[in-house]
Amino acid sequence: MTLFRNLFFLLTPEHRNRLFGLMFLVILSGFMEMGGIASIMPFMGMVVDPAIVSHNHWISLLYSSLSFSSPRHFLIFLGVLVLAVLFLSNLISALTIWSILRFSFSIGRDLSQMMFAAYLNHPYVFFLNRNTSELMQNVLYEIGRIVNGVVFPLMMIASRGAIALSILGLVLWINPVLAIISGLLLGGSYLAVFLLVRKTLSTTGQEISRENARRSQIGFETISGIKDVKILGRESEFFTRFREPVERYALYQSRSQMITLLPRYAMETLAFGGIIVIVIYLLGARGSLGSAFPLISLYALAGYRLMPALQVIFSNMTTIRFNKSAIDRVLNDLEALKTNPQTASLSVPAPVENPLPFARSIDMENVVFHYPGMEETVLKGITFSIPANTSIGIVGSTGSGKTTTLDLLLGLLTPTSGRLMVDGVPVTKENNRMWQANIGYVPQQIMLLDNTVLNNIAFGIPMDKIDLEKVVQAAKLAHLHDFVINELAKGYDTEIGERGVRLSGGQRQRIGIARALYHEPSVLVLDEATSALDNITESVIMEALNTLAKQKTIIMVAHRLTTVRECDTIIVMDQGQVADQGAYSELLKRNPFFASHIQDNLRESREVVTD
Repeated sequence: MTLFRNLFFLLTPEHRNRLFGLMFLVILSGFMEMGGIASIMPFMGMVVDPAIVSHNHWISLLYSSLSFSSPRHFLIFLGVLVLAVLFLSNLISALTIWSILRFSFSIGRDLSQMMFAAYLNHPYVFFLNRNTSELMQNVLYEIGRIVNGVVFPLMMIASRGAIALSILGLVLWINPVLAIISGLLLGGSYLAVFLLVRKTLSTTGQEISRENARRSQIGFETISGIKDVKILGRESEFFTRFREPVERYALYQSRSQMITLLPRYAMETLAFGGIIVIVIYLLGARGSLGSAFPLISLYALAGYRLMPALQVIFSNMTTIRFNKSAIDRVLNDLEALKTNPQTASLSVPAPVENPLPFARSIDMENVVFHYPGMEETVLKGITFSIPANTSIGIVGSTGSGKTTTLDLLLGLLTPTSGRLMVDGVPVTKENNRMWQANIGYVPQQIMLLDNTVLNNIAFGIPMDKIDLEKVVQAAKLAHLHDFVINELAKGYDTEIGERGVRLSGGQRQRIGIARALYHEPSVLVLDEATSALDNITESVIMEALNTLAKQKTIIMVAHRLTTVRECDTIIVMDQGQVADQGAYSELLKRNPFFASHIQDNLRESREVVTD
C-alpha cells in the first residue's frame, strides 16, 4: 500500500485520468481472452461428433438460427469463428500492451522533467551538500527504474491478472472443484516463492542503487580529472575503484534476474503434470475420449494461456520489489513539492525582463549567516556599503567568510538574520531574481559548454535569440575579440571542445568575462577570477576590467591582494567579520594583517618569477 500511495503521489492528474481509461482496456482484454478459450469447446465438440448439432441445445440453436444446410458447413463456420475470436483477442491484447507502454514511458518523460525542474527550483544551498552524479542518476537512471521496474510491471500485472482471472472464472464455471484446486496450487506456489524471496529482492534493489551511484561518481570523477590521473600514473587505482561497484552491480542484477526466472521451470513441470492429471480424470469421469475431448482441448488451451500470464505476474512482482527503492530515492528529493510553493508548480523560472532598480548603493546590514544543519556561524553581523559605479575588493584568509559574503551578494544565499539592501529596497525571495538580473558573474573556474565561442558567450540563449552585436561588444570589452577573429579558423563559430580544452586558461577566463558582460549588467562580480592565471595573463584580464571602471559596479574576491590594488575600497574579512575597510594605501599603512598578506603575495610572486 505504501508503494501504491507513493506512486500515486508521483502521477499527475492527467496520468490518473489516462489510468482509468487503460483499466477499461485491460478488463476488456480479459473478457476477450475468456471468449477465445471458451469458443474452442463447440468447435472441438463438432470435430469429434458432428451429431452434437442435434442434441446440444446451444449449438442446435445457433445451427438453426443461421440456417445452415449441413453440419460440415457449420463446422467450417465454427472454425472461422474461433480463429476470428482468437485473432480479435490477441489484437486487443497487443493494443493493451502498446497502450501500457505508451502510458509507462509518458510517465517516465514527465517524471524526468518533474525531477529536473524540482532540482532547478531548489535553492543554491541544496546543491552544496549533494553530489552531481547522484542528482543526475536520480533524474535519468532512477526514473528509468521507476518506469521499467515499477510502473510497467504494475500495468502488466493488471493486464495479465485480468486474463488469469478470466481464465480461472471460465474454468470455475465449467468445473468449480477443478478450478479451485488449480488456482490454489498454481497461485499458491508462485505466492510462496515470492514471499520467500521478497526480502532478498528489497535488499538487492537498495544495493544496486548504491553501487550504481558509486560507479557513476567514480567514472565521472576519473574522466573529469584525467589530466591528473595520467600525470600521476593512477590509472590502475581508479580502474580498481571503478571495477568494484561495477562487479557488484552485475552480481545484483544477475541475482534479481535468477530469482525472477527460476520458478518458471518448476511451474511448467507442475502445470503440464496437472494437465495430464486432468486428462486422466476426464477420461475416467466421461468414459470415452469423444465426450472428454472438447473439455481436454479447453483445459489445454486454458493452461497454455494461463501459465505465461502467471509467470508474467510473478516476474513483474519480483521486478517491482527489486526496484521499489527507486521510488523512495526520487520521493526524498520531491518531498519539498508538498510544502515549498516555489517548486509546487514544477515550472522553471523564466529570465527576468525588468531588473531591480539600482543607482545608488548596495548595503549589507548586520548580516548573520550559518548554513542549514550546521551550528557554526559563518558571518557574524557584517555591515558595509558599496556605492554604485565603484570597485570593491573583498579579501581575507581562508575561512574568513569572503566567499559566503559574495554568495549573499549574488542572491544565492539568504541571510539568517539581517538584510541585503539595493537602493534601500530589501532583497527578498520575491525580488531576488530581479536583483540577480543586474549581475554579471565570473567564477574562478569557468563552466564552458562543448559548443562554439558564440554559444558560450551567449550562455543558455536560443540561437534564434542571440544578439551578435552584443556578443562582439562583450568580447571586445573582455579583450577577446581580436583573438577570436584572427586566431580561430571559424571565428565565433569555432568549437572549443569539452570544458574549453582547446583554449588557454586566460582565453577561457576572457570568455567568462564576455559572458558576464553580454547582458550588460550594472554589477560585475568576480570570484577569484584571476587566481589560477599567471601574472602576465592576469594583467591582461585586469586591463580589460580597468576599462569598465566607473561604468559598472565591480565586486571582486581575490587571493592575490595586488589584484585589488586599483579598487576604490577594499574590505578585509576575518573570522566572519569585517575587520577593516579602506583604500589600498590606507590599509597598507594601518592594518598589520593586510601588510603581512601583501608581503606574502610579493614573496610568492618572486618565487614564481625565479622558478
